[in-house]
Amino acid sequence: MTAAQVAERDALAAYRGMWEDWIAIAATGDYQNPRLATHTSGPALSLIYRGVYANWRDGLVARGEPVLSPKVSAATPQENPDRITITDCVDSSNWLNYRTDGQLENDTPGGQRYVQALAVQRAGEWKIDQLVVQALGTC
Repeated sequence: MTAAQVAERDALAAYRGMWEDWIAIAATGDYQNPRLATHTSGPALSLIYRGVYANWRDGLVARGEPVLSPKVSAATPQENPDRITITDCVDSSNWLNYRTDGQLENDTPGGQRYVQALAVQRAGEWKIDQLVVQALGTC
């Protein structure tokens, strides 16, 4: 494998790891859980923690899992990247918010959202540093 292929593989692994961590902490509402920092940093970490906190504050947890289909859309520098942009069309149809009594938060179904993430390598470790999650129906 070339250095660029290894970087892409590792950046995608960080992206998938970020989602696994997000799903796990959103299921419990534990917005103080440090697990998310394993694969996420900077503004992306803050965005996810704020979202989980808001759900906790409102008495909500997320159940299920979104369906991911990430792809690398850019890498800089090309030969040995330390910044990789990942795009995805995340399907949240099976990842919905529930009240703590087990009832769905509302009758609005999930759906597909365009997601763009910036993975950054620092000290040999890849983390998702920036994350943009668009509204339902954007992909």
